[in-house]
Amino acid sequence: MIRGKTLSYLRGRLERLTSKITPNARSLHNSIEQDDEESIELSLDLEDLSAWMAHRDANPDFFQHAYFDRLGDTMLRKGCIEPLTGRHIAPGELSGGATWREDLAYEGVSSRVRAVMYVISSILEEGKIHSPRIYAAEGITPFAMRLRGLYSHFLGSEFTLDPEQLKQLYPIPCEDLQKLTLRSEAFDIVSTNEVLEHVPSIDAALREMHRVLRPGGWHVGTVPFAYFDETSTRRAMLDEHGEIIHLLEPEYHGDPMNGDGVLVA
Repeated sequence: MIRGKTLSYLRGRLERLTSKITPNARSLHNSIEQDDEESIELSLDLEDLSAWMAHRDANPDFFQHAYFDRLGDTMLRKGCIEPLTGRHIAPGELSGGATWREDLAYEGVSSRVRAVMYVISSILEEGKIHSPRIYAAEGITPFAMRLRGLYSHFLGSEFTLDPEQLKQLYPIPCEDLQKLTLRSEAFDIVSTNEVLEHVPSIDAALREMHRVLRPGGWHVGTVPFAYFDETSTRRAMLDEHGEIIHLLEPEYHGDPMNGDGVLVA
């Protein structure tokens, strides 16, 4: 797993908010039982693109598919430990698939999501936070259900403009990440997993996350990540009337609220 305080196009926009972000890689953070019974953890702290490039140059094997294939295959054979819950996932309980990032799933939680759970666990342990207030921009996913079962002050929300969906969603709150109704400086952690790439205004979302985090709080999340590019690609935007303008061929990602997926902005 790769942890960075800022990421690509987000850099410099949060002067007082530190983010731990797992980028779009074949990233793993799981306790992996190797044949010699040693536990292996992949964890990198990166501040900027130059640090990432330096790591790439110093560790060329890290970027070989065979390297991650070996680790993934070992997990499938040996199992792993789920962060936060401490649950031992036995061999045969993990699902394989086309990518290590989105697969190696157990009860709906993929390798990528376990990486997020690991970062949250590290923050709580290092900060000695025993009763955390955590907000996640998801409320009906397996990740949200895990956290809701662990922490009494967890709040997860979804977003929809459909009145019927809104009715069915209740009592799960509906929140627009660009205009949160939440109290300022209320949360230790805000989590957005594969969310920011769908928000029309990332700046507005970052401002709101910053507002609701307590001083020294953490943003933890995942976003699609172009390894060697410091700029982002805008695929769509809203005009002054709120209508979608497509700048590139529309791309949609899976969404628990919409079977047709959600547009990538």
